[in-house]
Amino acid sequence: MALDRIACGGHWLQMAATAPLSLSAAASRRLKAPRMRGTFALVDAARRQLALLAVADGAGQARISWLVDPTTQVIEDARFLAFGSLASHPIADAFTELARGRSVADACRLSDEQVESLLRDDPMTPAFGDAGAAPLAFIRDLQERALAESTRLVVPPKPTDTPRYERKRKADFSDEDARWLPLSLIKKSTAIEDEMRRVLHDRVERQDLGWTLRYINDDFRVVVEFRNLPDEQVPTLAKFLEDSLRARVHGQIVVEPYDVTLHEGKKP
Repeated sequence: MALDRIACGGHWLQMAATAPLSLSAAASRRLKAPRMRGTFALVDAARRQLALLAVADGAGQARISWLVDPTTQVIEDARFLAFGSLASHPIADAFTELARGRSVADACRLSDEQVESLLRDDPMTPAFGDAGAAPLAFIRDLQERALAESTRLVVPPKPTDTPRYERKRKADFSDEDARWLPLSLIKKSTAIEDEMRRVLHDRVERQDLGWTLRYINDDFRVVVEFRNLPDEQVPTLAKFLEDSLRARVHGQIVVEPYDVTLHEGKKP
């Protein structure tokens, strides 16, 4: 199976057909039917009274979400989303499976060899042929980011039965709030759309990707519709957008992929 794209300098580049990357049968099975794919949100951590640790690697290969007991540092549950090379999907799946149940420190000490061993068809045959361990390079980046984030773990408060958004009083505005909250809806939309264009240009090199900013609800909930994007890649791209918008627009922004049933109340 050929690798169709790799992340390089933050851009998706098409690989030449003459440079295939072979995948073992075990890796191919995880690519088609991953065991650990998914994501966690703060509300999941709140309901289970665990801390959420979520990081993405710098090259845009994958994002991991861990629910961690901050007292023991044990990863009680783990999920991943991948948006990079074909190899990134089975690699992130195997790494996530190995991480669950370990302490954060132990998971961050997992070696490339341990992860790759789950993807071999037999002990003597590398999972990625002549490429060796090169496709696993992004795991080290994830581990370093996760280890750094583990010092800031906090269990969110239990969710209320009927959560309702209430805008802060002006007297309680932070500097960030003062720049964002008074803006009109049109100006908020323009700021978000400008940042989305930048991120999508950097992250996805494909001419047929379409998107529409559907709504901005409760000042911070951004609903985006993607077109011509495989369903399994939508949550990952939404998370990359969310990370960027939080860093450059406001730290409380949440990006939700548009769902006609959820957001319009229509039957599929």
